[in-house]
Amino acid sequence: MWSREGLPWCGGCRGRWVTVLTTTVRRRAVDEQIRRLESRLVREHDGVPPSLVHEWIEHAHARLGGARVQDFVPLLVERAVRASARDFPVGLPGMSGTYPSSWARNTARRLLAGNLPRRWAHTCGVARRAEQVARVLVPEEQDLLVAAAWLHDIGYAAELVDTGLHSLDGARYLLRAGVSRRVCGLVAHHSGAAAVAEVVGLSEGLTEFDDDRGRLRDALWYCDMTTSPDGHPTTVDDRLAEIRRRRGPDDPVVRALAINVEERLAAVRRTHRLLRRTTV
Repeated sequence: MWSREGLPWCGGCRGRWVTVLTTTVRRRAVDEQIRRLESRLVREHDGVPPSLVHEWIEHAHARLGGARVQDFVPLLVERAVRASARDFPVGLPGMSGTYPSSWARNTARRLLAGNLPRRWAHTCGVARRAEQVARVLVPEEQDLLVAAAWLHDIGYAAELVDTGLHSLDGARYLLRAGVSRRVCGLVAHHSGAAAVAEVVGLSEGLTEFDDDRGRLRDALWYCDMTTSPDGHPTTVDDRLAEIRRRRGPDDPVVRALAINVEERLAAVRRTHRLLRRTTV
């Protein structure tokens, strides 16, 4: 015997087909609720870029969509997204009265402090270094340096990982968040990221962002390359030795040193010379 749909009829299978059909209908209903939820949350949180609201919803739905009671999924997703919105730093860079470094510090803290405490310690050390080094720059670039220092490693945060190249993932997130393309470019290309991108086959992705060569870029590289993983000042030679020791010879970051270690050293030397010529 055959069913109306042209499938073999089986009395014992009837219940399973009904269950599958019911589950499909419920999932479609949940998907429609999620779409309506996104529209509502975008309106409610007008200080957050819509693309980020969408990203939060997609992430929460993927994580929570397998709940046994599907009717609860929209509520669980809404709670997760509202939690992200509460933690999202207000006052995007460029808004009147807002310093980019203040927003950057809050963003980095949210993304790194809880789950990646050592990365957060390094970030704090790089930012402290940036505050000391900023004097070699023109006034309008000083806060940009500190902002980029806070943000340079946010691409390691689990919720931002996409390509696996942390500089690119961090820069793309910042662009979606409405951060200036100049800061995004500094993050994307920091500390010789182009060589790492070449090693892992992501050079084309990195071309989305300009590599703003100059004192500001050199200063960021200097701050990163003279700060230990725990946030303490160090020499560039000790930093390079630590990277090789910690990561091992097969790591893309270590392999990239063979391509551009001299470029990194040159950036550090240029900034060091400026610091010696600049009075405190």
